[in-house]
Amino acid sequence: MNRMQVGVRVARQVQTAEHAVDQAMIEVCRLVQTALEGRVEARLAAEVGHEALTQMVQGLNRLAEVRAAVIASHDGLAQIADDHRIGWRLDGTREDKMRPTAVAPFAVAA
Repeated sequence: MNRMQVGVRVARQVQTAEHAVDQAMIEVCRLVQTALEGRVEARLAAEVGHEALTQMVQGLNRLAEVRAAVIASHDGLAQIADDHRIGWRLDGTREDKMRPTAVAPFAVAA
């Protein structure tokens, strides 16, 4: 396997991992929403299930940390590819990346 094939294979797997973490975060968010809606529909007091809700939110926070680590590894792998002249450009649809001068969407709301 040549360097270009390795680079493309790794790049595809990085993208797959990023999407998997995003999907896990989406599912945990859905769980939080469903649990909260269920509590309200069942007419249960706010303290009912609060500890479980707190654990769900902690899990979401941990997933956000995993997401940050995968993003950091993405940047690190891109640097390695550049340093060693390993081609990795993917064909097909591409995802927009943040530009260094761009404002993060959540920064505006903060």
